[in-house]
Amino acid sequence: MGAITILRPLALGMATGMRSQLGLAALAVAMSRGGRKKGKKSRGFSSMVQSQVLSSPLVRKSLVATAATELVADKLPSTPSRLNKGPLLARLALGGLAGGLLGWSDGRGIGRAAAGAALGATGAGLGAYGGYHVRAALDGRTQVADRYWALAEDVTAVGLAAFAVAVTDDTDDAAAVEQREAHEPAFAFAG
Repeated sequence: MGAITILRPLALGMATGMRSQLGLAALAVAMSRGGRKKGKKSRGFSSMVQSQVLSSPLVRKSLVATAATELVADKLPSTPSRLNKGPLLARLALGGLAGGLLGWSDGRGIGRAAAGAALGATGAGLGAYGGYHVRAALDGRTQVADRYWALAEDVTAVGLAAFAVAVTDDTDDAAAVEQREAHEPAFAFAG
């Protein structure tokens, strides 16, 4: 696995840890815009998730609406802490699901999906704790109101999700081929 293959589900999980609905919404938007590799036939569960679930207009609109609602609700003083047991477990589960779907979406099998799920859940934990503590520290040490730090966190989460769905594992594959070709001798001696 290359760096991009690891960073994509980790970044999607971090976005989910910061804003729980964002990871799945980003996947749904990417799938509806042709995020799946063209010309590559995918079969089974992966194909069903991509073509029938995530790219469904109803599912996409629902996920985008819940993500947008969460962006607003996060700023309300009545919103419970993301570090409470229930919200944290939900973020870990959603991050794992998003990372697993991202890992499986390239049609490389269950191993990649399992790795993506583990990385997505790990990223969700990092995003939930990191986002909370960084925002609290900035709020406590600056004269800037918390709502502005919350908006900065929104932008960070959206950027992480966009990175995760915009970059492909093909980038890693191309880099591996270039590196291998750079280290191969230009000619070989026949013995």
